Amino acid sequence: MQTRKAVIADQAQLKDCVQASLEATYGGLWSSEPLSVWDDDWISARIACIDGRIVGVGLTHDDALSDLWVHPAAQGLGAGTRLLAELEQEIFARGFSIARLRCLEPNTRARNFYASRGWAEVRVYPHETIPLNTVDMEKAIGS
Repeated sequence: MQTRKAVIADQAQLKDCVQASLEATYGGLWSSEPLSVWDDDWISARIACIDGRIVGVGLTHDDALSDLWVHPAAQGLGAGTRLLAELEQEIFARGFSIARLRCLEPNTRARNFYASRGWAEVRVYPHETIPLNTVDMEKAIGS
């Protein structure tokens, strides 16, 4: 497995990876419409590749891990763990000693993944736009 910063040429594969993970994780949970998450910031993401295919995508902003998506076919192969460690280091390199993230409460797989890697749940509250709760998590990094 290789990890690296995304480049413009990765855009289509990157979008496919995020979309597949989003649908597998949240599809039909609050809407029968197809879900879509796309942001121009994705091009600044870190990606994990196996045999030239993008299987994981992670993105940070300031002290926050804003996104970590692993293609359903690649879950359990280590892409998420490797990307998470690199993203935590990215946050630490910006001068932060506490990293933050948020995920949706029904996503117990992600919550357990983060908890098993030292993240702690610190707050649960209603999401701003969908009828689910959000969970804030934090982790001391860099020590």
